[in-house]
Amino acid sequence: MPNKSQVSFAHRSKGGSRSGPASVSGIYHLPKAVRLPSGCTTKQKMLKLCILSVLLCLLVPSQGSTPGTVVRVNQEALEYVCQQGKPSLLRGLMVIQIPNFMSPRTIIGSLLKVVGIRVLNAQLPHLSVKLIPRSGVQLSLSAQLHIRGSVLIAPVELRVGSSILLDVRVMRSPHGFPILSVTACKSLLGDVDILLGGSNLLGFLKPLQNHIRAVLVDKMCLSLSSVVLGLNARLGTLVGLNSINPMSSLQYAMMEDPEITEDYIDLDLNAVIALMGKPVDFEPAGPLPPFSLPPPETVSDDSMVNMGLSEHLFASLFASLEQSGALNLQIGGQSSHLTTSMLEQAIPSISKRYPQAVALMLNVVVSKLPMISFHEGAAILRLSPVIQVGVAESGSFQQSQALFTLGVDLTLAVKLDVTITSLHLTVAVHGDVGLEVESSSMEITEISYLRRVVLSEFQDAFLAHVNAALSVGISLPKLNNVQYIEPEIQIHEGYAQVNCDLDYQP
Repeated sequence: MPNKSQVSFAHRSKGGSRSGPASVSGIYHLPKAVRLPSGCTTKQKMLKLCILSVLLCLLVPSQGSTPGTVVRVNQEALEYVCQQGKPSLLRGLMVIQIPNFMSPRTIIGSLLKVVGIRVLNAQLPHLSVKLIPRSGVQLSLSAQLHIRGSVLIAPVELRVGSSILLDVRVMRSPHGFPILSVTACKSLLGDVDILLGGSNLLGFLKPLQNHIRAVLVDKMCLSLSSVVLGLNARLGTLVGLNSINPMSSLQYAMMEDPEITEDYIDLDLNAVIALMGKPVDFEPAGPLPPFSLPPPETVSDDSMVNMGLSEHLFASLFASLEQSGALNLQIGGQSSHLTTSMLEQAIPSISKRYPQAVALMLNVVVSKLPMISFHEGAAILRLSPVIQVGVAESGSFQQSQALFTLGVDLTLAVKLDVTITSLHLTVAVHGDVGLEVESSSMEITEISYLRRVVLSEFQDAFLAHVNAALSVGISLPKLNNVQYIEPEIQIHEGYAQVNCDLDYQP
């Protein structure tokens, strides 16, 4: 008769009731009530409560509140990862240790001892994975074990088949990465068939079969569960720091437990861009709406993974570049071909102040928050730098030497290109560049000429500088043993979407 066993990874409280699946540490349990000493005054109690509230805020893991990225792992990706992980599961079955078998003494006093029992070979003729909504996944597999032992010096070989169901819950760890826990395992073992040495077993076949079943019914579940839980070490690499430039970094972390349906798993990630180790602080225009990917039926794509990167993530990127000064630029200097004599047509009095041609420098400062917006098929960036034009003193710009200041209204088209690890941005001028005089220490008579001269010096150099600042790109959320292949990018209203397949190495 087949032997059926269910292993539930749970613990019991003192009262004897089942407390549910065991979980990884990091969940904080707070007392039901906090008692303050009766002798405290009202002010003392208030102070203690304030201190307690601060401590509780420090204890409770922060899940973050910045919308930014959704990673959707589709059923096809799970099936691919499951098949790629088959060698690991087979190794888990191969290392199962089976103790020696000693038969009970019979009426005639004879004994049978089978020693050196081990799994010689393992096969998985069937392996599949199914999503369990609001919970996790279920692994279903059929295993065939080839077992060898010895009776005295004669070999004995046996074969046993098993069907196993492994329920795996997917959660958010306190540190913000996905984590797996095995909640249940059911194994159904078939008959133990004798392949070699059956004549040496005499009448002890039944006890030996029962011995092997009793060992395997638990150890197969424990061994396979260990393989699955070993994936948690890799899942932790999702939250590693990714450098943007020497001053800025990007880090992803899950905001809450994943959304799990029958077709996909959605990981809602908090994408934090930090400047000098501190999150970029800027206030977007208006409240941020919740960000999510549209349901699969509206996405005509069969990729393994879909990633949605919200407009807010890119706004954070440009805010970090602005706050770090990475967009600021000085153009010209002693080697510049732009001189005071070139401005005489626009500023006639400049020749009196500088009878000899003097090299000019453009000091470009971006101090206003860049504004980026996504529309169907296009991304637009608006910058408002200020250009301070002055003479070059010792190869550097001095504020006191500014002749005039121009405000710039610059609209750029943003092109997105995706590689196997990153999303790269490049910009190009979109439409006309607006230049307006904000202040001047000299009278300007021909503003249109001044615009042409300054723009010819400013535009190409500034665009090259911005593209250099963006050259590192935005690292896509991924594990260190996963590569994205055949990625493609789509731009939609309010977000960009990356679709790709996987190259997974267990």
